[in-house]
Amino acid sequence: MEQSKCRPSDKFAFILHGWKQNCETDWVLKLIDRLTFHRKGCIVCIDYRHYAKAPYIQLYRNFKKITDIMYLKLLSLINVGFNPSNGYMFGFSYGGQLATQIGAALKPHFTFYNIDTCDMAGPGFDLFNNFDHTIGAELVQCLHSSRDKGTAFYTCHQNVRLGKCGYTQAAVISQNRFSNHGLCVQIYINAFDYPFYAICNGQKLCGTTSAAVNIPRGYTIGYKENPNMNITGEIFVPTSANFPYNVQQDELLELSYC
Repeated sequence: MEQSKCRPSDKFAFILHGWKQNCETDWVLKLIDRLTFHRKGCIVCIDYRHYAKAPYIQLYRNFKKITDIMYLKLLSLINVGFNPSNGYMFGFSYGGQLATQIGAALKPHFTFYNIDTCDMAGPGFDLFNNFDHTIGAELVQCLHSSRDKGTAFYTCHQNVRLGKCGYTQAAVISQNRFSNHGLCVQIYINAFDYPFYAICNGQKLCGTTSAAVNIPRGYTIGYKENPNMNITGEIFVPTSANFPYNVQQDELLELSYC
């Protein structure tokens, strides 16, 4: 705290990366930049590269160990005055699973304000899916972008299904830098500056019985300082083939945007 000049009364944001990543990974630096501009306060990247550089199965087996370490670190911050109700966490892939698990570990005494995740990891975790991610924070918003790397279970307050039902993204055909999985965090970062509109007919297209209701017209997804707590369920957001991967409002008329 002394080295960072952070004050306990400041807003706190925590970033948790994925497998084979660290706090110098490109998207992490971009997200820090956007959070610095839009949220301000203290931004903490939790770096567990020592574990993340190992084979995935080994990283998966260390999940509880990493969760316990981070839980204790957050408790130490709480002991010097950090207020979890003023906190925000973002996790990508493996980091998404960590974020909600850490938030849940702090209960019932402390509750994070909100947690956002991008394509929360499915391999390994989906084998024993019995975790309700909504207990991680007052509002947990989860973006989904792939069918192979991301979880197949949507148990967050708001489950944003990007592109084609949250399974594939059109941009994979126009660039070779990012996979369906990797595009999730790129879209999340772009959503700070470009609107990604929800549509209302995704329920029919994707065959879900859990479509969100009460979505206001022109609703966009991504980081929100004051998120709409009344929207729960699955939210469908089309994406495009080219940067910044959003679909313009006038193009959404035929898709019935909300």
